[in-house]
Amino acid sequence: MRLTNMGEVMAFLVARVVTYGVMLVMTPVFLGPLYGQLVRSGGRVLLSVVAEGVSVAVWLVTLLLFLVFRAGFAAVPEIVAPSSQRSAVTTSGGEIGAFVLSMVIDLAAVTALNIWVMFGVYASLRASSGAAIALMVIPFGIAIVSAVTLFLLFIAFRAAMSRPAGARLAP
Repeated sequence: MRLTNMGEVMAFLVARVVTYGVMLVMTPVFLGPLYGQLVRSGGRVLLSVVAEGVSVAVWLVTLLLFLVFRAGFAAVPEIVAPSSQRSAVTTSGGEIGAFVLSMVIDLAAVTALNIWVMFGVYASLRASSGAAIALMVIPFGIAIVSAVTLFLLFIAFRAAMSRPAGARLAP
């Protein structure tokens, strides 16, 4: 049994591009001022909590959009539903658990990368003249690697946590 299909990959890609696009608009308009106020008021810990909360919310919205787009592309894989439900907005507890587990691992890795490596890299780049483009490109690269990593973890965990749709007991 195939673990995924190209339609499902495209559904995830579209969902992630949509949520990332929304964040590109929301960050300077809403989140930037909020984050700035938290830093000015000395709430760095609160800033971290709010930023992680926003990341979790964005990934959960990505999941919802992914499920809708996957159904729209008639790309629900056999591990999730029988072929007669390829266009259904459907999921399972194992699939949701796999996504949440993947999300936690991905967020932990990106947070660790940012704390232990990227803050220094960004500070160094800010001090360099002509490094403005790198300050814009690096976060995009991290976002792409993060999305690919999350999807691959999700597919692997879903395979381990879900029973194939045909193996489910009839009601």
